[in-house]
Amino acid sequence: MMNRDELAARIAESLELKTDMGREIVKAALECMKLFDDKQQDYGSANISMSGELGVACRLQDKASRIRHILIKQLKGDTKINYESLEDAYIDVANIGMIGMLLSRNLWK
Repeated sequence: MMNRDELAARIAESLELKTDMGREIVKAALECMKLFDDKQQDYGSANISMSGELGVACRLQDKASRIRHILIKQLKGDTKINYESLEDAYIDVANIGMIGMLLSRNLWK
């Protein structure tokens, strides 16, 4: 089995990505996908199915508020973050966005 960097390189090549940032985003997306799948195993799909795209919008708003709160704390010099880091929140936003895409395409099960 190839490691994540090798897989990312192969995906970037197959997509004919030309930029460094294009290749880096593949690596980031793979991290998001792994966390999504881990959480899917824990939570299942019912929690999303119950609230649909409106639920996705609410979750995105929660994450945007969390990100804003962390950034404001950092600007004030407060680096103490409880529980969820800024990167965790960004990963959640990416995954919630993709859940929204699946819902809007009627692919969420």
